Amino acid sequence: MIDFELSQEQQQWQRKAREFTEKEIKPLSWKIDKGLTQEYHWPLIGKMAEQGLLSMGIPEEYGGSGLDILTMSIVVEELAVGDGGIAFTATGNSLVPLMIAGTEDQKKEFLALTCNKKRPGLAAFALTEPHAGSDAGAVSTTARHEGHEYVLNGEKCFISNGDLARLYTVFATVDKTKGIRGITAFLVPDDVKGLSRGKLEDKMGFHSSHTGVVVLSDVRIPEENRLGQEGEGFKIAMKVLEVLRVVSCGAVGVGIARAAYEAALRFLTTYSNVRAVAGQQAISFDLADMLASIEASRLMVWKSSWMMDNNLSAGTMSSLTKFYASDMALEVANKGMQLVGHYAYREDYPLEKYVRDAKLLQIYEGTNQISRMVASRGILSG
Repeated sequence: MIDFELSQEQQQWQRKAREFTEKEIKPLSWKIDKGLTQEYHWPLIGKMAEQGLLSMGIPEEYGGSGLDILTMSIVVEELAVGDGGIAFTATGNSLVPLMIAGTEDQKKEFLALTCNKKRPGLAAFALTEPHAGSDAGAVSTTARHEGHEYVLNGEKCFISNGDLARLYTVFATVDKTKGIRGITAFLVPDDVKGLSRGKLEDKMGFHSSHTGVVVLSDVRIPEENRLGQEGEGFKIAMKVLEVLRVVSCGAVGVGIARAAYEAALRFLTTYSNVRAVAGQQAISFDLADMLASIEASRLMVWKSSWMMDNNLSAGTMSSLTKFYASDMALEVANKGMQLVGHYAYREDYPLEKYVRDAKLLQIYEGTNQISRMVASRGILSG
């Protein structure tokens, strides 16, 4: 039997996220996007941590909120209605590779760096390189085994929270001749010698999410900081991306699309005669199409989340959700901008911001071309 009624706990988290968005995120979102306030980030991050909205997927015993993936997707949608970048930042802290492949000792030591509600830290997923984006197997950052240590050298780019993370999961190769079978994951705190932050990217959208370069120059870490076994890094990364494609892309996409739809509807019912609008098929049909796309995408997000919560194989479904929901978000934001017209460039109806933010969803966590390739392979393999 399929039941779409949310549990009492899920409803409580949904209300909490919605209230937080209205009170804390929406008043800052436009200002953050336009660079009108420089001191927004840590105060807002701190408030999210206090409310349990920063490390949602981390078990309570480590300082997180202990939410399952479905509940997290419900919460993230609400946060993304306020700001896609802020919602994305929350997802990056809510499912770290450490939870997938870490030992008990590693979890106790390193989750404390990101789950402290009084002094919250951010996590970074350091996979992408200047010449290794969609082709993760081309990673050239190296990890040389010396005694009881690894020595890391390389450069990572387009790393979310790259300039301010407290904990980095760095993917490096222990043997370039092995391709993806040489890629290994390492836990790197921000205070190690040899780790430096480079350029902070000036992006088209998601201005509330910091994206930067991370450089590793003879960074020495103990063997105990290796995540999983040598050669398991690619598998760990793909498992993390399977979830992030649903939560960081799918749920965020539904939230941005909802914000665009609600802004367009509010404009049309504020500045025009509702009956006149309803009588114009070019307008009323667009609204119907927008809402239908949002509802369909939400169902895909929920199904993918439910599958992962129940340990069902979700690789194909998560990839379908990723490209469908992100394409939908951009299409809905574009339609909303067209309906609102020149008012779409104002703070009251920030449709142009939603368009810019939605575009990034088609690129990160694996481009939509990669997601289609992964999905098609799953389909054809049975």
